[in-house]
Amino acid sequence: MFKPARMQKFRLIFPQKLREKVIAELHEAGVVQLKEISLKVSRTTAGEEIAEISSLLAKFRDIGEFLRKPKGGSAVVNEETPEKTIKIAKTSLKKIEPRVKKLKEKRDELKQESQKLQGQIETLEGFREIRFPLEYLTTTEEVNVTVGRITEEKIDELFGAVKEALMQRVFTTTVGAGKKRIIIIVCRAADYQKLTAVLYRFEVETLELPRGLGSPAALLTKLKKKLSEIETRQKNLEAEVSKLARAKSMEVFQMIEILEIQKERLECVNLFGHTDATTIIEGWLMAKKAAHVENMLSLVTRGRQIFTLQDPSKEEVEAVPVELENPKVVQNFEFVTGMYGLPRYDEIDPTPLLSLTFPLFFGIALSDVGYGLALGLFMGSGVWLAKIFSPRLRHMMVVCAIFTVMVGVFIGGFFGFGNGLWVNPIQRPIPLLKLVIFIGIFHLLIASGVAGVLKDIYRRNWKSLIINRVSVVLIIIGFSGLVFSILGLSFYEFGINFSFSQTELFSAFNPLEPAGAVLTSLRALFYIGLILGLVGAVFTARDIKGRFGSPLNFIYNTVIGYIADVSSYTRLMALAIAGSVISFSINLILGMLYSGIAPKELTLLSAIYVIPVLIGLAFLFLAAHSFNIFLNSIGAFIHTMRLHFAEFFGKFYESGGEKFSTFKVKRRFTKVKGGE
Repeated sequence: MFKPARMQKFRLIFPQKLREKVIAELHEAGVVQLKEISLKVSRTTAGEEIAEISSLLAKFRDIGEFLRKPKGGSAVVNEETPEKTIKIAKTSLKKIEPRVKKLKEKRDELKQESQKLQGQIETLEGFREIRFPLEYLTTTEEVNVTVGRITEEKIDELFGAVKEALMQRVFTTTVGAGKKRIIIIVCRAADYQKLTAVLYRFEVETLELPRGLGSPAALLTKLKKKLSEIETRQKNLEAEVSKLARAKSMEVFQMIEILEIQKERLECVNLFGHTDATTIIEGWLMAKKAAHVENMLSLVTRGRQIFTLQDPSKEEVEAVPVELENPKVVQNFEFVTGMYGLPRYDEIDPTPLLSLTFPLFFGIALSDVGYGLALGLFMGSGVWLAKIFSPRLRHMMVVCAIFTVMVGVFIGGFFGFGNGLWVNPIQRPIPLLKLVIFIGIFHLLIASGVAGVLKDIYRRNWKSLIINRVSVVLIIIGFSGLVFSILGLSFYEFGINFSFSQTELFSAFNPLEPAGAVLTSLRALFYIGLILGLVGAVFTARDIKGRFGSPLNFIYNTVIGYIADVSSYTRLMALAIAGSVISFSINLILGMLYSGIAPKELTLLSAIYVIPVLIGLAFLFLAAHSFNIFLNSIGAFIHTMRLHFAEFFGKFYESGGEKFSTFKVKRRFTKVKGGE
């Protein structure tokens, strides 16, 4: 906790003839991240083998897409060399590919025929009203027959324009009914050019008549019969495909998996170094697994290896991969940390702190016992709608829901009914305002005084620890206390019998004016922190200009920025009150609705009437509160995340780490002998 897992850089030297065995063992173990060799030695590539495997892989994937994945199961396979794997893949492909190719061609052919027939049927449906054979509408050398479609309101105007353009030497008629009508225009072939201009002006959709003998109705019957025959052939073909899939699908996907594994292993060879007789590998591993890796490699090479470990240097920190180590409950909140960015190897992991403050802030923002229970049941039940969220997010939201219930007991109600045990924020918002301000101050103190200090200790940056951490913590404590003195703030609402003696603004910050022990101590903390920060800003400045500007920046960022940061936490109170007001309003409106339509006297007849009314109101109650839970949960999540990303992380967190990505085999359809 609080720090990423300790990483070590390893270097492995072993006989070149054992390369495939060593790579396979590392790949199956999945505990190291390989890196490009840093030594100036020769390298080899496996370009030809990779290209050949990629080609085979593309063909098997195409076959796999045709046959589809098998439901489950795996087979035990032997570890083979790339050459042997390629040979096995080619043999398998030679047996399966011709059968698949033949079935694919048949499927495509039947699909094209089906689409063609469906298009012809769709076209003929528009000519169903024609009772005579379609061959009567065939264009000849002397006569042109045009068939088209136009909206009903344009027909008369079109026919008038056609007759005028062709000087009445034309025959026109319509077929069918509806908003779009089929028109038939017959004219002399010599007048077709004049007709074309009119058709273009009226935007007539010309139709190509299907070829065939007989009326459209007769042709439709024939085409539908042909389509039915093709559909039967398609069903028979799919049965053949299913039969082949049952027999060969597992083999195909096993081959895909084997080829993918071999491709990954060959691609990593480009990272290695080579001499005449040895192979050199470098990478990263978790320090706690170093002994296991060394023993494993010793067994594979029979002791013929050199395995060295080295802690990362300061220059290598940015390149060190990061693996977070947290308890199971805390791990769920790595989801939020990951959204901002993983920590660098040499800085603090904020997730443990986040796992406490994030659900607390969310609970205050939502603050309703009923809403917390509903959200927790929804996220924890595993219903299909909840499964659209990642498991980590669901588990995290269950924790947030538990905090919502606990907070709701004190400051909220149950679906808008009742009051909290401590305070009703709608009627008395000041106690809650005080609470969120105190929480904000404490949160910022954790950021600078705990997380920031730990980070500087990890990095052994003592200058930053004194100037940036201690000074800021002293300023926050001193300034907060002085402001509380100006306001005369009390703690009675929290069961603490204490209040600050009210002091005027200038008197509070005047170090020369006599004051009590509390006020004097607060002034001392504030001014010691301020002087320490100003001196540090001057001495750490790089030039003359910086020595004048840095102190001003320090005052602005620390004091003015601190006021803005603390004020930002009041959004938690605003969200809590807004959610409570909306839930109360929902109940009030539904109550008024029931009072308006419910019978004044309860009789047998009125009871029958009341039951459906109550069912309807219950539905409205669930729908309205579900929508309110949805909106308020989104608001609570976003604003809680914003408080952490902007106010909290901004005080100490850099991020920028890269995830520890292990060289690990992915198996589903295969397993090696002796493996799990």
